[in-house]
Amino acid sequence: MGRVLPYPPDSEVLLLPRQYGPAAGEQAVTTRAVVVGGGGLLGRHVRAALGGRPSERVRVPWDDHALACARLYALGRELAARTVRWNLYWCAGLAVFHTPAEQVERERVQVGRLLAGIHDGLERSGLPSDGALFFASSAGGAYAGSAQAPFTEFSTPAPQNAYGEAKLAVEKEAEALSRRWRLPVVAGRITNLYGPGQNLGKNQGLVSALVKAQLTGEPLRLRAAPTTTRDYIYARDCARMVVAMMDAVRSRTLGRDPYVCKIFASGRSFRIDGLLEVAERLFDQPVPVLHEYPAGGTSTDFSVTSRVWADLVSSPFLNIEEGMRAVRADLRYRLDLD
Repeated sequence: MGRVLPYPPDSEVLLLPRQYGPAAGEQAVTTRAVVVGGGGLLGRHVRAALGGRPSERVRVPWDDHALACARLYALGRELAARTVRWNLYWCAGLAVFHTPAEQVERERVQVGRLLAGIHDGLERSGLPSDGALFFASSAGGAYAGSAQAPFTEFSTPAPQNAYGEAKLAVEKEAEALSRRWRLPVVAGRITNLYGPGQNLGKNQGLVSALVKAQLTGEPLRLRAAPTTTRDYIYARDCARMVVAMMDAVRSRTLGRDPYVCKIFASGRSFRIDGLLEVAERLFDQPVPVLHEYPAGGTSTDFSVTSRVWADLVSSPFLNIEEGMRAVRADLRYRLDLD
């Protein structure tokens, strides 16, 4: 499991990347990228999407909550004091939809300490900052109890557990900071992220989980009805969209609200049973499944449509078949099945 991936994250498929520079009207100013959570699925791909730009990966002692909070607060103060342009990418967090409330709260507090550090630093200096922030939030957490899919940024959020509530709480804190200091902030409500390198220890990542079950014969424990509809976005595609948005956020919010909430999605929804059929057709092998959803479960539609900066897309999104092939190649290597 500790082996190095057989290829870098930006070369899984034979698609030409489309690079994004500053938006029209954006000054050619060097921006230093700061990535928190750079070792995770999204963070690793964000670092790859940044290419050779000036960047730094922040390492946080996550196992020591008090020390992590202190480190993040200090980072916020330090960022606020910078006289150069910076973009912070928050891609950290181990919590998922079914994570216990105690762990979810720890992570919410950690993000809050970073925001508090930025606020206190700006208040102390009294000077404007040339920074901008991206925070990875959750579409599933926000709209778990919402009605009338497809959901958009204008749909009323209805979280159903601690995870969704914490994500929305962080969004509100970031929104307050953004408007208080006119600091561009993007809250990215990401749909179901998947791709090579996904943490198999986290209770998430249906695509990776079903491919793993297919490879190992260990049954996939399915906790949702097979007719449940969701959007699945490949990590590389999501990362490119995130970087493109941060490239454009200053020019697009100039003279406007500096806080932006956007859904990051592929725009292509699949039912769970449809995903199983794709995997079985692609690899001519059944996916063993143990159904754990409530008896008589009905179809639940979690499809989304982004209406905020809908023109901002990366190169053509990877289709689910090629995405599954990339995940399968990665898992065969990591599980030493070659």
